[in-house]
Amino acid sequence: MKVDDLTEILKIEKPSIEIKNNEKEIFKLIPKLELCKGFNQNNEWHPYDVYEHTLHVVDNVENDEILRMSALFHDLGKPETYTEDALGIGHFYGHWKVPKEIFLKYAYKEKMDIKKRNTISKLIYFHDKNFGVLDDNSIDEMVFLFTKKELELLYKLKKADLLAQNKKYHFLLEEYEKQERVYKLIYEREEMNGR
Repeated sequence: MKVDDLTEILKIEKPSIEIKNNEKEIFKLIPKLELCKGFNQNNEWHPYDVYEHTLHVVDNVENDEILRMSALFHDLGKPETYTEDALGIGHFYGHWKVPKEIFLKYAYKEKMDIKKRNTISKLIYFHDKNFGVLDDNSIDEMVFLFTKKELELLYKLKKADLLAQNKKYHFLLEEYEKQERVYKLIYEREEMNGR
């Protein structure tokens, strides 16, 4: 399988079906994805193993190549960063750093377009960031790092990620409305700069 084949799979209405039908070839293309299959998260937030969770996120985002690719890679760092606390509850501290590096190696190898590569790597890295608790300095950093379009994509990825978790935590979708401060600042900056 080539990267173009994977891209075509990601364009279909429900990619998870074809990803499962082509697992062996996709695992050769992205070996770290295979480590996610059957990897129990041991955490009430996560009713699925890492692989099934990933497939749900891929299906939950709209049909956009950048979003779907970001969804496919976003949690590939979980097996590598897994720890358990004294109660046996699983945690993945810093898990967003590892998939960014995995994706960048993949993107360089496949000679992915620089703009696309940069956007996807940002979405992967920030997918777990809670904007609702950012201080002013952190908000300024986000305003500097993201375009308005990229932030829209990030919110869509974050929403799809939450919807692929335990339903009892879906109330947190309301928090995204409170996080629009960053979006408004970015919008204002882009309007001022004529972007």
